[in-house]
Amino acid sequence: MPFQMIPVAICAILMRANLPLSLALVWISNPFTMAPIFYFNYRVGSYLLGFNPDASLSFEMSWHWLTHTLGDLWVPLFAGSFLVGSTLAITSYFSLHLFWRFNVVSRWKTRKNKRN
Repeated sequence: MPFQMIPVAICAILMRANLPLSLALVWISNPFTMAPIFYFNYRVGSYLLGFNPDASLSFEMSWHWLTHTLGDLWVPLFAGSFLVGSTLAITSYFSLHLFWRFNVVSRWKTRKNKRN
């Protein structure tokens, strides 16, 4: 999505999320990283569904490629994207929760030690 920073910023403000972090994470999926991310997700989806991944897969920025080749790739791409995205989301959530908890506990210990 072009100019994805604008809707991300609006959503972050409305949902009271961390605005700088939200904007920084948008840049993970930029035009330079989309191809490797999509290819990885396609490979994961192909493995997950038992498809034989196309070894001669090449990308062309053309309407013909989108209408003919992408039609064959969308199922493993979608399945891989769903699996990878869900796995990263769950892992990130619990990792950040543990990090936050560790940080709070260590600050409480530091404050307690300063009082004594």
